[in-house]
Amino acid sequence: MGRRGLSRAIKRVDVPPEALARYVISWRFEDELSLCGRALPDITARALFGVEAPLELEVGCGTGEFLCALAQSHPERCFLGVDPSTQSLRFAAGLAFEANLDNLRLVRAPVSGLYPHLVPEALSATYVHFPDPYVRSRRVHKVVNADFFSRLARATRTDGTLSLVSDHEALFFEALALVEAAQADWERTHNERFLRGFTPPVKSRYQLKWERYRVEALRFEARRRQSASSR
Repeated sequence: MGRRGLSRAIKRVDVPPEALARYVISWRFEDELSLCGRALPDITARALFGVEAPLELEVGCGTGEFLCALAQSHPERCFLGVDPSTQSLRFAAGLAFEANLDNLRLVRAPVSGLYPHLVPEALSATYVHFPDPYVRSRRVHKVVNADFFSRLARATRTDGTLSLVSDHEALFFEALALVEAAQADWERTHNERFLRGFTPPVKSRYQLKWERYRVEALRFEARRRQSASSR
């Protein structure tokens, strides 16, 4: 099951304008190439929130249930969600507004739109949970690919973590192989090659929908190794 169909199925919800203004960063990633200046702030806690704090990123945050739960549980951290679906982010902004979260922001874009704005060692954690397995270009997945993991490694601080969860076996093992091949950048946080099942405190809309099909999720967590420049 792809996530795009689920995004289209989300009913338009009435979100207060102040919620969108507070949580959704106003930026059209489509205009990035035509603009001479930097249209989006650097991806750092200081630039996005005005504070020095750990910054965690969710790639494909969807309607925001998981991300909002993290932000509510960890007010000492900052959280950024990125997703190309406007409708999903409207829903996520509504959830954040209801919870009155001060440590969460949302950007409408594919994650590749953030690449020019990533700052070395600015991220403390990244979550890639249930990426759409069918989004590909020339047989290369648009999110889960070698370039993504390489850029993410540079943007992640030493001992920062990467969590990847998928219900699609082929995509999961493709991603796992890429991380295993990047041994200079990443190491698993667990002894097993991968883990089965995923039970977060709050499950996303997509995970709840998928679990009705009784397909087991696969996951792994990797830790950023110390970079050569900082040894």
